[in-house]
Amino acid sequence: MSATPEEAIASAIQGLFRATPLLLIGSGFSCGYGLPGMAELGGHLASAVDTRISSVEAHALWDGALPAIKVNLEDGLNTIPSGAPGRQEVVAAIREETARLIISRTHSAESEILASRDPHLAAPARLLRRLYNGAPQNAECIPVITTNYDTLIELFSDLAEVPIDTGFTGLRRRRARSNPIFQTQYRRSLASNKQRTSYEHRPCVNVRLMKPHGSITWQSCDGEPIEVLNDVSDAPRAIVVPGPSKYEDALINSLFDGMRGEMNAAVGRAAALLCVGFGFNDEHLQGVIRNRLEAGMPAAIITRDFTPNIREVIKRHRHVLAIQRSSGGAEAHFDGRTVTVAEPVWELDTFLKQYLE
Repeated sequence: MSATPEEAIASAIQGLFRATPLLLIGSGFSCGYGLPGMAELGGHLASAVDTRISSVEAHALWDGALPAIKVNLEDGLNTIPSGAPGRQEVVAAIREETARLIISRTHSAESEILASRDPHLAAPARLLRRLYNGAPQNAECIPVITTNYDTLIELFSDLAEVPIDTGFTGLRRRRARSNPIFQTQYRRSLASNKQRTSYEHRPCVNVRLMKPHGSITWQSCDGEPIEVLNDVSDAPRAIVVPGPSKYEDALINSLFDGMRGEMNAAVGRAAALLCVGFGFNDEHLQGVIRNRLEAGMPAAIITRDFTPNIREVIKRHRHVLAIQRSSGGAEAHFDGRTVTVAEPVWELDTFLKQYLE
């Protein structure tokens, strides 16, 4: 007797988690906690950047790009020509205002999360704990990639009581490791049999958090970012902002280049992929993931609404499970079928309760 579509979806999700998937967190995840999406960030920049620039050249560049920015933030920012006089001043203002807004919203979101009842039982903490507890004994890490600048994943890892590695070492002013950024740590234990006793070394699993676009905790220092936690000052942040400097920053700065290499390797090694709030609008990540999907890597996408790029993914790769909201419940696409689900399983909390808990 063949499985129903609903049973096939449940089976696919459970199989995905048995494979300890790479977790990919997009802006839709953070928007659920009050962080701005691209449209809101664009509105903020449209009103704030003008007060942060002073030269005639910078004002001319910004005024020329503003009509397009109000339509689409990244497309509008990409109209600012490379090498134009005043460009660096505009880029610096964009970076400062982006960081300022994200820092403020992150502080509010984290305060609200910590003030809630049983924050350790929040859905993201439960997800991370499940991935950690379900990891194979020989697993080095739980790989997590986020394109977000905020520190919500770091907070939820702490609430889940799961160790986390951001690629930095130190206490107050943390320096990025070099070559490689992430290093597997081992624990030593005694193993004995009838003949002898010896030591075994097994990996200490942790959440390995890769942030290819930087973080509000990354500060510019002598040309290389350092990580400084819980700092709400106006110190310059090392973040890759949308628009004209996006790929230049990633190529010139060795940490961004190394982080991108770690991300590519993690996607290449992944046995499965779970995307939460990721719209597949990042060109570089899309290209790396597309190759794995072409090879048949199991994948699931949970999001509020499908973007055109998500629709293209599920059209080209029938084995990808994608879930979005629909009339109080959800709509799931899998194996060429569309299934209506009564419960809102596009929400992470309901998703976990429905299929895994």
